[in-house]
Amino acid sequence: MERYVIVQTQLSDETIKRLKEVTGENTVKEALAKAIMHYIGCDKAKTHVGEIKKAKRRGGGRYPVYLANLIAMAKSEGKL
Repeated sequence: MERYVIVQTQLSDETIKRLKEVTGENTVKEALAKAIMHYIGCDKAKTHVGEIKKAKRRGGGRYPVYLANLIAMAKSEGKL
């Protein structure tokens, strides 16, 4: 059974444009998929040492900001 994971990243427009050119793909999704599959199989990529930024978790857990605000309002009014 295959398992899929959804991920998000921030890339500049220039990076996306260059990625599409290098991979020869028309869509961001296909260009990223091709780049990731190349990276997984590439021996040179395994020796790359770089800095990886970890995203900071938002306050309020995994709720979107608007939902966290609604929950906080409901709690302050005694509805929760």
